[in-house]
Amino acid sequence: MEQNSTINVLIASELVSDGALLVSALRKDGYNVHAESVADEAHLRERLLSMRWDLLFLFPGPQVLPIARLIVLMNEVAQDICFIALGKLYDEEGELLALPSNGVACTKHDLNKAKEAAELLRTVRHELSNLNARRELRKTNTALNELRERYQLLLMSASDAVAYLHEGLFQYANQAYLDLFGFESEAQLKKHTFLDLVDEQDVERVRKFLNDSTAHTESRCVFLANTAPNSLTRLSLECAQSVFEDEPSIQVIIRPVAGNIAQQQRLKNQESLDLLTNLLNRNAILAKIDQAIANGVYDQVNSAAILLKLEQFQDFTLLSGKSASNLLLADVAKLIADNAPGDATVGHIGDAEFIILLSKETEYAQEQFLGELCANLNSQLQTISPQGSKLQFNAGIAIVNELTPSASVIIDRARHNLTVRSNQNSNKEDDESDAYGTAAKMFKRLEQAFEQEDFVLVFQPIVNLKEDGVERYEVRIRLQDHENLIYPPRFLELANQHGLGEKIDRWVCENSLSLLATRNNPALKLTINLTHNSIVSTEFLPWLRTQLQQEHISADQIGLQISELDIVSSPKQVKRFCDQVKTLGFTLSITHFGCTYTSLNSLPLEDATFIKLDRSLLDDIDKSSEQREKLNSAVNSLHARGLLVVAPMIDSIDLLPLLWQANVNFVQGNCLQEPSANLDFSFVHDEELTLDSFQ
Repeated sequence: MEQNSTINVLIASELVSDGALLVSALRKDGYNVHAESVADEAHLRERLLSMRWDLLFLFPGPQVLPIARLIVLMNEVAQDICFIALGKLYDEEGELLALPSNGVACTKHDLNKAKEAAELLRTVRHELSNLNARRELRKTNTALNELRERYQLLLMSASDAVAYLHEGLFQYANQAYLDLFGFESEAQLKKHTFLDLVDEQDVERVRKFLNDSTAHTESRCVFLANTAPNSLTRLSLECAQSVFEDEPSIQVIIRPVAGNIAQQQRLKNQESLDLLTNLLNRNAILAKIDQAIANGVYDQVNSAAILLKLEQFQDFTLLSGKSASNLLLADVAKLIADNAPGDATVGHIGDAEFIILLSKETEYAQEQFLGELCANLNSQLQTISPQGSKLQFNAGIAIVNELTPSASVIIDRARHNLTVRSNQNSNKEDDESDAYGTAAKMFKRLEQAFEQEDFVLVFQPIVNLKEDGVERYEVRIRLQDHENLIYPPRFLELANQHGLGEKIDRWVCENSLSLLATRNNPALKLTINLTHNSIVSTEFLPWLRTQLQQEHISADQIGLQISELDIVSSPKQVKRFCDQVKTLGFTLSITHFGCTYTSLNSLPLEDATFIKLDRSLLDDIDKSSEQREKLNSAVNSLHARGLLVVAPMIDSIDLLPLLWQANVNFVQGNCLQEPSANLDFSFVHDEELTLDSFQ
């Protein structure tokens, strides 16, 4: 950052003279300074959220704002700002505090001494330089993503058929290429080689032309090809050596030869509108989300994406046919556009899923609006859908801000939120009460929890029915609210929507690893639940590996637990995550197994070690032989795949013999021990557990 540029400075100090000396030193060093002082937590929070700041100076001393609370507040607002402490920082118990990653401490800060003032100014210049580099990197990454998107859109919308080949196989083909040869998808095209599409009489000539692509004597090759619909068309081929996704390849451009007017008309530029719904198509709405992310980076403007899914639409298509379903989808699209807020952008991303992109994170991004929107749409849906159909809308939401990685992540977050909300609604008790009312009130409480360090960890033992000398605990998080505890289902999904789930997971991991390091017991193993944010993040697992190395803890002492709902909502990202978990040596556990109809088919079971059954498989096993048979079948199927089975939420000791008979490996529940802040469960007993023990 140039010294003649204006820097925005916050100064946390109770002495006005400290701030005056600091500002004077900065101005003498050539900076234009806009400075404000803060002396309490509320004022600091208000100023941090009001504009973008460059520097925050803290003079240690008996401030109104505790040091630990200030660091938590800095992390909570998630603003990239240089944090400079003019002296070492200690907590209330006299322990040295660790600074955040963007913080630095200057041990000497007597600004009346030239040497110490010069040292401070060198630190300021260094930190501002790093800050500017981080900001420029974010802008560069955003610009690079935009450039990639534009290049991709240019390829997709090109009237010429373009493809990339590697050893005769397709790496990529644009939409014009798919249309020319009559393929519905790129995956369908990749089942063929390039020469499969060439008429037999021209195969050898085209092969020779491709092989000699580095030294062509002719600029193009004219050949006959099998094009759609089942006809021979005379085409012109041009090719060049290229690189696609770091692989050496040949770029081929195919055009109809002169005079083929009908083919040229079919290969017009693709429009941004979806032809079926007259809304923005998938590529166009994703581009709009990318622009919203750019607005977050450049202008610090948050927006929100609502994903609407028309449930049971596939079943409706099977019963009513493609034509009827297409007509209904067009009517549904108009219905959504009519109910969307006036400044919203609406798009169709396929599979009966729609996106409403809100230009700002307003009251429309709240739970109440989401419920009202679904209620209105479902009410109006009854007037346009056939009688007896089970069609209905479900919605999910994700917040778009400066730290959002990409449009695809936003879609995944919104889809996950939709899955969770749908599951919660189906399991919701009629008499359920909520002390915090709306999601907005709960999120405000969540923000306070980051500030006040109100999160606590509890541990529940996972007991092996055949003792193996290993002490296993599942780590769970709670939010302390005065004398009460708020449980994860109430606040974790809100954290996911705003991209704070990974931040919570990192807090849980740091404290869990610290506990393992303190205990220094190789037989102690902890299972940590992860949020959807961490599962789709490309940074979480590398960060966790670094933390393990710093604490000198073996990866096999940590088990990472994900939910079947995460797998259903983001299968591709979960597969990538599971591959990395396996490579890094962590144990993988899948919970809520059996909450969907296709559990055995949809889960990445080959990467897991433990499977925790959904509570629905354990209900009434002491009363219903049919339910016991269902449990036995599920356990046998999992054992056949080499998986260990955990039965959770067991509240009655009388169920243990039935679980032992069903060959369940591990048991967890309040009948053994409720979640506790202590790791004091006795895993080893003198007596042996048998069926006779319960008679």
